[in-house]
Amino acid sequence: MDTSSILIVCILVTCSVWTIHGRSIEVNIDDQVPGEMEISVEAGKLPGVCWVCKWALNKVKKVVGRNATAEKLKSKLTAVCKEIGLLKSLCRKFVKSHLSDLIEELTTTDDVRTICVNTKACKPKKLLHQVYQSDDGGVQIQMNEYPEGRMHG
Repeated sequence: MDTSSILIVCILVTCSVWTIHGRSIEVNIDDQVPGEMEISVEAGKLPGVCWVCKWALNKVKKVVGRNATAEKLKSKLTAVCKEIGLLKSLCRKFVKSHLSDLIEELTTTDDVRTICVNTKACKPKKLLHQVYQSDDGGVQIQMNEYPEGRMHG
């Protein structure tokens, strides 16, 4: 009986220490020195860059309207990442590294997806190729199918 009492007390003390220690842990992603972690914000390098780009540009376009000045665009672009939540550092890195391109692109009539492709945050939609072989095994037919969206020309 005496051994089991000591064992229970040890377990309770261990659990209490874990509980107290678990409550005192603070994790802050922004604690790193800026040069310590390099983030590449090109398409395909880091998940979420395309989404961040489209989200940020949609927010900015909605706020500034059609005939925005470069100064107003710069102001809104540098402030928009405060609203994004978990991807805030990725958003800031993307906007900072592409600020002049984004300002220039936002003064055009291009849609948000096109701007994000032009800044290499998103991959372009490519022509889809499908090759089929006929039942007799001799003739191949290649069909080109264009993805949904705007078509030019």
